[in-house]
Amino acid sequence: MLFLLAMACGPGLSAEDARQAVLDAAVEANPPGRSGIELIGKSRWVEGPMFNRECVQQKNLAFADTPADRADSRAGTQRISPTYQNQHWITTSTDMGWCVLMGENVKVEAREPAINQESWMVPVVFTIEDPSPWFECLESNWTNRTVQVSADEQGLPLFEADLDVLPGACPTPMPTGEDRPTGSLPRIKPSKPPTQSDIHAAMKRFDDALWEHDWLAVLDNTSCYNLVEDKKYGSCTASEFVQMGPHPRGDQRMGDGNPWTEFVIADLDAKLRVSPDPKHKTMFHVTVSHKRSGKTRGFAVEWVDDSWKIVSIVPAYGADLTTARVMYDLHKGDKRAIFWDRMAGEEIDEEGNPLDPYASEDEEEE
Repeated sequence: MLFLLAMACGPGLSAEDARQAVLDAAVEANPPGRSGIELIGKSRWVEGPMFNRECVQQKNLAFADTPADRADSRAGTQRISPTYQNQHWITTSTDMGWCVLMGENVKVEAREPAINQESWMVPVVFTIEDPSPWFECLESNWTNRTVQVSADEQGLPLFEADLDVLPGACPTPMPTGEDRPTGSLPRIKPSKPPTQSDIHAAMKRFDDALWEHDWLAVLDNTSCYNLVEDKKYGSCTASEFVQMGPHPRGDQRMGDGNPWTEFVIADLDAKLRVSPDPKHKTMFHVTVSHKRSGKTRGFAVEWVDDSWKIVSIVPAYGADLTTARVMYDLHKGDKRAIFWDRMAGEEIDEEGNPLDPYASEDEEEE
């Protein structure tokens, strides 16, 4: 936000007049509440010019590329790629990118001005309550700024400055969803199998939450298995879904990710085939015919907390944000056997091959 400010403060322009004018403008530009900053882009690399390259890598927040090494640019904006370990600070998205939680209640300090010919130079320092590790890696010129203030013809403070320390389209307050919970596998089996109507209703609840970008509602309407975590059931955050989009509703909206239905079904009222999981009595497999190929594809629903929920699975680290999947075909016996072996702690990948003990997420990003 750019400010061109004139304040009635009597004849002349004192240092205190200049300082107070800047302070008031900075407070207005940074409303109270949970605050985030926008990372522009929705792929492996997103723009992160506000972050110190060495800091984000030392804190394992993100990988950073070198603009000079890119084929398409030698002087472009610094780009970063959040690590899985710290992507959970991303609690919502915008049309253009992702929002990283920085903390709560930006604090502004306007310090003693220094005179510079006919202007006052007002130092401004920004801090935040309960900062996330991401805030701690902001470049110093983002959190420490100097505003030049002069007087207009009436002796009123006049300045032009960007005083929004966390610019972008992120909402204030930022939604929650950064904590990575864990849970216990559902054990209470339903009194009867889900009907077509039950499953369609669960699909609609999940899809509506994605359409509204209400990531907490998404989490509430899924039974999530996170296979990259040690404690695998229920350990999902909003960040595992911000790349997921709703089922297509006409033209795709800017900001929506690939649909959770993966272009398999024509509409959410499609005819479904339902079968129980052979061992886990809370889970039922739902299969459909692919709208183009005719091949059988499937997802699952599960009885959790007295309602049917869509099963989502985080199968592996992603090249960009690690993201859950729904169309995971657990109706297939071999796929299901590998899945439950991994849930039991066996060190194998999605294909059932032993994991390389020397592999790292860093190598997977290459």
